[in-house]
Order: sequence, then structure tokens, then C-alpha cells
Amino acid sequence: MKLNSLYPYFLMIVLCCSCKQNRPVRGLITQKAMVVSARLEASQIGSAILEQGGNAFDAMIATQLALAVAYPYAGNIGGGGFMVYREHDGSIGSLDFREKAPSAATKDMYLDSLGSVIPI
Repeated sequence: MKLNSLYPYFLMIVLCCSCKQNRPVRGLITQKAMVVSARLEASQIGSAILEQGGNAFDAMIATQLALAVAYPYAGNIGGGGFMVYREHDGSIGSLDFREKAPSAATKDMYLDSLGSVIPI
């Protein structure tokens, strides 16, 4: 897959995260593209990138960065996510860019000698 060959108008960007909102959820409607995220503001930024000629990957990065500000509990710049896409020829795929722990991390790294969680 060539990233620069993706046709952004037929791509669907999905940034998944769990969220609980007390207000009705409304989507952002555009003419030729869709950007979906946990916050309307972040989706609007991603959509604006597409309208200015950016591709779906540009919009994904912009949306992710906007979520770091507008909805920091869902992840942040050092975090990860998922993306589902469809190219202009109809082929589909997904990207999993979930974060990974550092190679020196251990399962007990935040426990003291007695096995209790070390307070922050």
C-alpha cells in the first residue's frame, strides 16, 4: 500500500476510545469525507484538513493531536489508536498504532518490596 496513493474522500478515519457523555451525540456531516472521533471539535479539525487538500493520514494526525487537547483522558500524544480505511479502488485495511511499554518495563515496576503499589 502506498500511503500517498490513498484517496481521502472515500476514507473513513476511526479513532476509537471509550467515552461517556451526558449530552446527545451528533456527528459532523461533510460532502465527501468522514472523520469520526470522541469529540466534535477534533473531528472538525480533521475535516478541515481534508477540505484544505490534506489526505486521510494528515487528517488522522490532526484529529489525534486535537484529541490530546480536547479530550486528554482518551489518550495523548504518546498514546495510540486504530484507523480503518478504504482506498479509492475499494480495497480496505486498518492500522493499529497502539502504544507499547518500554523494553525495560516489568510487571512489578510500580510495586515496592512487599508487593504493594508505590503511591504517586
